[in-house]
Amino acid sequence: MEFTRSPVTTVILNALVLLCVFILAFPLVWILMMSLKNQSEVMAWPPTFIFTPTLENFRVLFDVAQAGATSYGTIKVDFLSPIINSVIVALGAVVVSLIAGVPAGYVLARREIPFKEDIAFFILGFRFAPVLLVVIPLFSLFQSLGLYDTYLGMIWVYQVITLPMIVWLARSYVEDIPKDIEEAAAIDGAKPVRILLHIVLPLLKTGLIGASLLVFLLAWHNFALGLMLSSTKAPVTVALLKLLNPGVQFYPVMAAGLVVTMIVPVILIIVGQRHLERGLTFGAVK
Repeated sequence: MEFTRSPVTTVILNALVLLCVFILAFPLVWILMMSLKNQSEVMAWPPTFIFTPTLENFRVLFDVAQAGATSYGTIKVDFLSPIINSVIVALGAVVVSLIAGVPAGYVLARREIPFKEDIAFFILGFRFAPVLLVVIPLFSLFQSLGLYDTYLGMIWVYQVITLPMIVWLARSYVEDIPKDIEEAAAIDGAKPVRILLHIVLPLLKTGLIGASLLVFLLAWHNFALGLMLSSTKAPVTVALLKLLNPGVQFYPVMAAGLVVTMIVPVILIIVGQRHLERGLTFGAVK
């Protein structure tokens, strides 16, 4: 029996979808509008929706020279450095997680080791642990080891965010690959390392690209770790906070920074959308 929706039901469902789209898109549109206004227009009440757009906020955002000639006084942001810091730290965290996490996920999927499930859930537990539980002990440790405010230290601590996800996703992807393929290669004389490099990894390529995009976004948007363990190497999320100091609230410039911060994830999602969708559904259907 074929189910047919009534016209009224169709209209209601379409209206609900449009409402959800409006609710989700409005904050993004509002931030974009703020980035194109000046300070007085942003603070005006009631809000103005018709205004003359300006790119002054973006110029101030990337002005590495003294910005005394701007309408914001002597503000000097230099937002390019935090962007570079975020790219280096997020990419480095993803690469290290792939190098360590894929073999770990493979072992958890294929090898019978004692307490395998306990180890897997212990690794996953770090993903859901409060960030302060990790940051507070590491703060003193990083200062003692000279890792505070360094790329190496930031990439290392970001493994708390990226590594558990890579391990669990890699394990799920490996379990979806028929074990007969690896057994056939072993019968032909292939060593375990060669099986992993030449058989398993090519089959995992799509899933790992999607997983890499996902954990990159998690690392890119992290705030607490960068705030506590960096200073000159601060990521973009921490750099935006400097524009909200008491008495120095440059909302239009901060909105421009948010727009720039969102550009990188949006580009990655658009370029890798196919891999992201296939990666997140890899292993969902047996």
